[in-house]
Amino acid sequence: MRPWIVGAAALIFAAVSHGSLAHAETAPGVRIPPANAPQTEAQRRAFAADDRSPLAVVNAFNQMAFFDRDPVGAMKRYLSDDFIERYPDFATDGPETDKEATIRFFETRGWRPGEAMKDTVYQVLADGDRVVVFHHVSRRPGDLGIAFVDIFRVENGLIVEHWAVGQPVSPKVAPRHSMF
Repeated sequence: MRPWIVGAAALIFAAVSHGSLAHAETAPGVRIPPANAPQTEAQRRAFAADDRSPLAVVNAFNQMAFFDRDPVGAMKRYLSDDFIERYPDFATDGPETDKEATIRFFETRGWRPGEAMKDTVYQVLADGDRVVVFHHVSRRPGDLGIAFVDIFRVENGLIVEHWAVGQPVSPKVAPRHSMF
């Protein structure tokens, strides 16, 4: 069996056995899953400053980029010089590196102090050199936002590759079918 399958199975087993995937009954036959708690700043900062594990690197990157509102600084610090961007909105076929193109993209986009953009991280899962982040980004108050899944590959304490998929949050969300 592939190691990532074993890792995913262990995570699911742990979640079920600790009750985080248990369902609450609200009416006869109607089960409402519990709300997922957002990741806290303390959880993102729970790693030693010299921890170069993939989970520590991605949490530190997210904290600096989207919560401390310094995405350019985070990219300069945490992306390797030979970083590969797989998300088409950030990738480039021009003469600049993927790291340079991603930095340029974020130099003109939100996440500056005082701007209304908001990121809520719900799950961060690590398996070997890969880290998956499931989160909700909104551009302004009242915006339904986008649900994102980012996948990072980390080597030697730096992010070397990134994939992302996003889906607009549907206005049809019901308590029994929350995206988060």
